[in-house]
Amino acid sequence: MKFSELLNIAEIKRSFAGEDFTVKGLSFDSRNIKEKYVFFAVVGAKIDGSKFIDQAIESGAGAVIADEKSAKDFKNNPKVILVDNVRKVMAELSCAYYGNPSTKIKVIGVTGTNGKTTITYIIKRILEEAGFKAGLIGTIDYITDSKAVNTSRLTTPDSIELNEYLSKMVKNGMDFCVMEVSSIALVNYRVHTIKYDTAVFTNLTSEHMDLHENMDNYMKAKKVLFDTLHENSLAVSNSDDDYGIRMLTECKASRKLYSIDNYSNLQAKNIDLSLEGMSFDIELNGAAYRVKSSLTGRFNVYNLLASILATIRYGIDIQTILTAIEKFEAVKGRFNRISLPNGACAIIDYSHTSDSLKNAIEAALDIKKHENDGGRVITLFGCGGDKDRTKRPVMGTIATELSDYVIITSDNPRSEKPEDIIEDIKKGIGKNNYESEPNRDIAIKKAIEISRKGDIILICGKGHETYQEIKGVKSHFDDAEEVIKYQPLAK
Repeated sequence: MKFSELLNIAEIKRSFAGEDFTVKGLSFDSRNIKEKYVFFAVVGAKIDGSKFIDQAIESGAGAVIADEKSAKDFKNNPKVILVDNVRKVMAELSCAYYGNPSTKIKVIGVTGTNGKTTITYIIKRILEEAGFKAGLIGTIDYITDSKAVNTSRLTTPDSIELNEYLSKMVKNGMDFCVMEVSSIALVNYRVHTIKYDTAVFTNLTSEHMDLHENMDNYMKAKKVLFDTLHENSLAVSNSDDDYGIRMLTECKASRKLYSIDNYSNLQAKNIDLSLEGMSFDIELNGAAYRVKSSLTGRFNVYNLLASILATIRYGIDIQTILTAIEKFEAVKGRFNRISLPNGACAIIDYSHTSDSLKNAIEAALDIKKHENDGGRVITLFGCGGDKDRTKRPVMGTIATELSDYVIITSDNPRSEKPEDIIEDIKKGIGKNNYESEPNRDIAIKKAIEISRKGDIILICGKGHETYQEIKGVKSHFDDAEEVIKYQPLAK
């Protein structure tokens, strides 16, 4: 495709003084630029892409899209087009270059603070049980067909990569793409131009305040997904969440609500939780059904309800949905259970926000209440470095108030000192039921050593991650592997 055609299809009303060329690729990384590529000089929080325009042109870029403020020195360069929003234009050109793939496949987007990963995998499992082919884009994997599984780098990839993956799914005959949609992706135009057939909202709690600054801005970022839905699409939201109804105001799509407590189109009742799984009742079209799952925890009840509402609109029989749910096994790093020799149980969970930590501990408490065996809840957690600091003392409060005992340790300290992060966490603690151990390996060992029959050891924060980042260096670290290594110590 000629660059002039690409501009026309994307409806970019900018003149190009350079020589027209057949576009061979797109990139916002100057290191990836080759002959006849289009380079997008994105201005980021840390790096100004305008500084690499000369390098991109020397590498053969046929055209450069740059910020009109930061790249004003290039206004007379025939290869450079100055725009007021590079990310937005990048999304529009990416969509055009890859043939507007989201219009050729049904895209289901899931957004919210917690639950996105589990819901996308449940939806994918239901669709496949019904005979559909479904790709997936999210925190753990990018799946473009039954064989191609790419390790995820971002919850929601940049617009170029996203449209490329969607294009591959279309080529591979996928019927659906189920994807996580982060607030960062929404405000940075990564999903701009993507046509969603269904959008799901999970919940909203304090997270990414380093970017959004306050909850109102955070909500507005998430709301972009629902405000852009077309009238033939479906919006699914959690009416138990404080933001669940507000998220759907001004939404043109059909609306469906799910809940445990408040009024909704799909409400869970008679919930029974145990360490082995859970079950609950729902009513659809006047008929009652019992949902059974190997997942556990009240938060997973919400995840299942959202998945049912998101998939039933595609004509899938409720029994097929219930069968898929019963077969579904927990996603890696999402409340994964490991039995210990002394009768205790270690649970690996990705809970790294204040609300997800609260949900995980409350799920463990619900299980303890059901089993009535006198076991304790021992919570091990930390907070990531170079991220939202406001949640640290809040998580310290939640962990110590709800748990029987707490071990505060490192998560991914990145450039920060683990001890400094722990001190921030301790500012929210008013009880004396904790200890701190910066070395996560030793912390896990301690938790297992002090455990006894009936205890639940919640190991929170990293979940599926297989690394730990300290002082900018990533080293292999897997919570599940650490538990298995120290299993013999549980006597």
